Amino acid sequence: MMEKEREQLERQVNELQRQKMDLEHQIQELDLEKLNKIETLKNDLERQVEWLDKDKIKLTKERDNLLRKIRLSNEKKWKNALKMIILLILMDLIIIPLLIFALGIPIYWLFISLGLVTFFGMVVVVNYMSGTAPLNTGEVRKALTVAFITVYFAMIPLMVFGGAKYLPGQSITSLVLTFTALLAIIIGFYFGTRAIEKYVKAKKNTKSGR
Repeated sequence: MMEKEREQLERQVNELQRQKMDLEHQIQELDLEKLNKIETLKNDLERQVEWLDKDKIKLTKERDNLLRKIRLSNEKKWKNALKMIILLILMDLIIIPLLIFALGIPIYWLFISLGLVTFFGMVVVVNYMSGTAPLNTGEVRKALTVAFITVYFAMIPLMVFGGAKYLPGQSITSLVLTFTALLAIIIGFYFGTRAIEKYVKAKKNTKSGR
């Protein structure tokens, strides 16, 4: 009887040892599988980090190229605007007066031509610098102000120092006073409307912020 119990116990012990070994083997397999998964995840993360680094470098290069293009574009735009302004000055100071005096056209056409050429030339320059397709009131206002100032500073010296009368029955003093008053009105209108636009814009921003 004791012999049978001992054999049974030995079998149970052997079975337990076998189960223990099986469990250890399973644990080892699980650990190995986990290690493989961790290694795979690590490699994936390293690849993703590498891709992100490459994307970051690429985006940085693209940003630098874009900034360089913008800077070159602004420089080119300013150079082109300067060329247009120089051309406009040459037309106002040399070409138009030469044509007027060479063709014997009445003197008042000089000021009309100066006003029109300066107005449309400044419209082109201001619109080119702003980069907007349609004209806005600000651009037209700037062009009108510059055109009137140009005519004013071209007309007043000729009227005062040239000793010529441009309108029958009108004295030089009255013409100077009239143009000076018009210039003051236009400049006041220019700065006044700008101040009103800024005030309205600030009020809209305040309302939208609330």
